[in-house]
Amino acid sequence: MKPLFVASMLAAAVFSNAAAQAAEGADAIGVRDGVRYACTGVGSESREDPRWREFPAKLVFAGGDGGYLSRVTTRIADGQGRTVFEIQDCGPWLLLDLPPGRYKAAVTAQDGHGRSHDSEASIAVGSAGQAETVVRFPEIVD
Repeated sequence: MKPLFVASMLAAAVFSNAAAQAAEGADAIGVRDGVRYACTGVGSESREDPRWREFPAKLVFAGGDGGYLSRVTTRIADGQGRTVFEIQDCGPWLLLDLPPGRYKAAVTAQDGHGRSHDSEASIAVGSAGQAETVVRFPEIVD
């Protein structure tokens, strides 16, 4: 094979792989611990995506000034205290496909100085609609 042809084929493969990874970015739907989820909420296009309505639980992470927080670590436990989902560096929205029931969210966020702050929230997922829970960190202000 000619070196120029091989080089152009290699460049095309690298570009294709980079484009695929970008498409799987923050707005991709994934599965972790057997739970479908999405990390999103950055930008108006992301926030208005109609796919998010199919998730029965939505967590919104906010600082004391009302600003969104990203790079949040979240652990979700069921009514018996068993961890059913855990993720790091997700936010400002975390959408979860959880079955109906009551859950507790234990959440950790970093402030602008690298200090960790913890918060908890209760989540009640019904059989219809979307349960939105805002997890606030009043001590984090930009």
